[in-house]
Amino acid sequence: MLLRCDETYGRAVTQPLQQSDRSLVPIFDDILCGVDGTRRSYEAVRQAALLAEPGARLTLVAVTAVRGEGTQQTATIGPARARRALEHARGVALAAGVEEVAVEIDDGAPVRERLLARAHDHHLLAIGAPAMSRIAHILVGGTATGAAHLLPASVLIVRRPLMRVTFGERMLVASDGSDRSEGLVDFAAEFARQRGASLVLVHAFHGETGPQPTAIATQVERVTAALGEEAAVRIERGSPRNLILETAEKEHCSLIIVASRRLRGLRALGSLSERLVHDARCSVLVMRPEDVR
Repeated sequence: MLLRCDETYGRAVTQPLQQSDRSLVPIFDDILCGVDGTRRSYEAVRQAALLAEPGARLTLVAVTAVRGEGTQQTATIGPARARRALEHARGVALAAGVEEVAVEIDDGAPVRERLLARAHDHHLLAIGAPAMSRIAHILVGGTATGAAHLLPASVLIVRRPLMRVTFGERMLVASDGSDRSEGLVDFAAEFARQRGASLVLVHAFHGETGPQPTAIATQVERVTAALGEEAAVRIERGSPRNLILETAEKEHCSLIIVASRRLRGLRALGSLSERLVHDARCSVLVMRPEDVR
């Protein structure tokens, strides 16, 4: 059940919190966006531009991944096509209001390693959502999967909003009720407040112990203080993945905000953020731990 924040856990807090004065970490002032000439990459540019703060720098890069020489030369995207794609992407960014747009061609290879390596020098990496299945993406070492696991920067995995849905108008933040989720919820609430957006706080719990009432109540109170009637909460027993996806679709959310623990190896196969990157029908913002402390 989806409830307004003041109808549920917020009442459990005996000392109401003041509106958070937390300032956003600067992840939207220096954005790297991968461009490969597909509609998905142009949508990534558009959404990155819409998220960019005033005066932000947006860097558009096309990784050609050139291999071989002469008649044996191959590339993921040819240099001529890369230039055309970057020029079109630059127009998309300028039309969205970004004033400082840089375009670059990287002829290194492979694409995933080059793009993730470059992301270390930026605050946010924006890329189009994967076109293949999650298993196939894991097997071939796709960029979106690698970005969600390694997090060289916070990552925006982009999907075009559904019809009659405006990007960034309705957001969802997922909390597990732990200490590490405090910063994420504060970030999401302040981000939504600054954007004039609504926010749904989602928490799923397992077994018979129920949710963590004190922690969740505190988070609900903070969201309420920041957003008032634009805040809602959904707390239910079950799978976090299923509850997040169901709520995002039902509430027509265009952005899901989650944090990552940077799981590696076999543990990474159970990563919630990585599964959402593949399974969500809207864009997903995966925050680095250091960006939401």
